[in-house]
Amino acid sequence: MWLKLFDKIVWDTARKSDGKNLASQVKPEGVKEVCDLSYIDDGKWQHKLDVYYPEKSENEKLPVIIDVHGGGWMYGDKELNKFYNLYLAARGYCVFNMSYSLVPDCADPAVQLREVMQALKWISEHMKEYPADESKIMLTGDSAGGMLAGFAAALLTDENLRKAYDTVDVDMKLTVLALTSPVGYMNAGGIIGFYTKKMWTEGYKDKPTYHYMNLNEVIENAQMPPTFMVTSSGDMLGLKQTLRAAEDFRKKGIETELMNWPEYEGEKLPHVFSVLGPTTVPGKETIDAMCAFYRKHF
Repeated sequence: MWLKLFDKIVWDTARKSDGKNLASQVKPEGVKEVCDLSYIDDGKWQHKLDVYYPEKSENEKLPVIIDVHGGGWMYGDKELNKFYNLYLAARGYCVFNMSYSLVPDCADPAVQLREVMQALKWISEHMKEYPADESKIMLTGDSAGGMLAGFAAALLTDENLRKAYDTVDVDMKLTVLALTSPVGYMNAGGIIGFYTKKMWTEGYKDKPTYHYMNLNEVIENAQMPPTFMVTSSGDMLGLKQTLRAAEDFRKKGIETELMNWPEYEGEKLPHVFSVLGPTTVPGKETIDAMCAFYRKHF
């Protein structure tokens, strides 16, 4: 009941707002799109991904970006981040953009993590078919997608964590991780914690994943890559969680760069502003900084 109420009140509003925003955006020129590739061969739209890269680079090996969209674990698909990813591709990257199943149609975020790991496995096995440099990979995600990307980065290097989440092994080494307003503390207090814990269904405390629901728990024994994080003063959903994540990463000795916008031209910037508006001035500057951090670690 609670999840359906959240979906009706919160995510219906987000769908309308994001729909208007996407309708106003213009695709960059010169980007090749390879769409609707199945990373799980079951025909479901939730298990498809796209690949984008500059048209004139088909014989090159470009740095790779793999993106996981947000949407509160309950709405959205790869189309939600398409323009953002197309603009990343136009900068000279080979970009993979995935969909995944949504709560409550899937049992809980653990299912989504298994699907993200399946997508990473497919990408690792098929990357050579595209202008992609397998030695340069950035995994990124925003909001709920930031949680999924952050957890997936830990799963890649922690066998015990993979067993807890019952995920596949993936032969992939990340160069960097980039998290935009990650909501990565699923067992926290407050309104967000109430919402996130409801998604794990009854009996979640008895599951092997119970002790791995927060970013500080999943990174405990993982070999995390250098990490770039973004938030803003108007980020009502992700500000506190992002600041906490940056602090926890630094405590573990993980190289972490935090970009926290106070405001722009007197206005507070909203949740995942750089993903929603990649061509705005603050969006461009944030993406510039993220890409510079990535390239610094080649």
